[in-house]
Amino acid sequence: MTAVSISDVISFLGDRLQAVEGDDSATVGSVAPISPGEPGALSFAVAEKVDLGDALARTLSTAVLVDRPGVLAGDPTDGPADRAVQVVLVVESPRLEFARVTAAFFVRPREVGVHPSASVDPEAELGSECYVGPGAVIEADVVLGDRCTVGPNAVLLRGTSVGDDCWVGPNTTIGGVGFGYAREPDGTPVLLPHLGGVRIGDRVEIGANTAVDRGTLEHTVIEDDAKIDNLVHIAHNCVVGEGAFVIATSILCGSVRIGPRAWIAPNASVLEGISVGADATVGLAATVTRPVEPGVTVVGSPARPIG
Repeated sequence: MTAVSISDVISFLGDRLQAVEGDDSATVGSVAPISPGEPGALSFAVAEKVDLGDALARTLSTAVLVDRPGVLAGDPTDGPADRAVQVVLVVESPRLEFARVTAAFFVRPREVGVHPSASVDPEAELGSECYVGPGAVIEADVVLGDRCTVGPNAVLLRGTSVGDDCWVGPNTTIGGVGFGYAREPDGTPVLLPHLGGVRIGDRVEIGANTAVDRGTLEHTVIEDDAKIDNLVHIAHNCVVGEGAFVIATSILCGSVRIGPRAWIAPNASVLEGISVGADATVGLAATVTRPVEPGVTVVGSPARPIG
């Protein structure tokens, strides 16, 4: 990676930077976890998670974002002779600022264009600066916003609309027919027509090997800034609210409503038609069979509130 001066990082942080301790003329060329760290790297540490003094004494990294001043007293030459840290940047949220700095200085620019092995129907609409990866399929009547990435072998089926700045992971299918059947008098199953589509907002990220089914008579909706992990199933007619997180191996059955900023933990299941309120948390492997009120945390099977 190209060397980045700490002075450039300081300028990038701007008013979000609370203090600089140490040598602000240092440079970094990579990022690394605080333990063990890496020479020439930028790391971060949070006082709630680690002993900052101990972490800074042990890490091999050159620069560290922290959330507490005074952990690197004086000039770096005043400290232990073998200390690697040259500069500490004090911010309110080290993890958030680490993500911002990493994205700004250390992430390779995203690709643009359509891979030769991808299949994009002429009647699909692709926005500017999109990337469609190897083996991906985009059918007719699909709308893709600006600066979207569609990963290898992902499939966007007819009737899918995706907003700007979205990411669809490898092998994910959006807009498939859901599991909805009626029965004939003799018990023969009859598939309910799925005439709806999928509507995805802006800045939505959907991981690998995930399925988002199209709606039956209305759309399946994923609102702005929602984040869907790998190996998630979102059934027909679901609505995932703005900024909600749905984590790996979770299952949302048909017509589930997930409120804004809710957190659905790994391997959780939400029963058909159930609503999970805004800012609620569904715990690890929980089975939700009743509505969850806003801000409430539920755990267990069947899921029950705690706290």
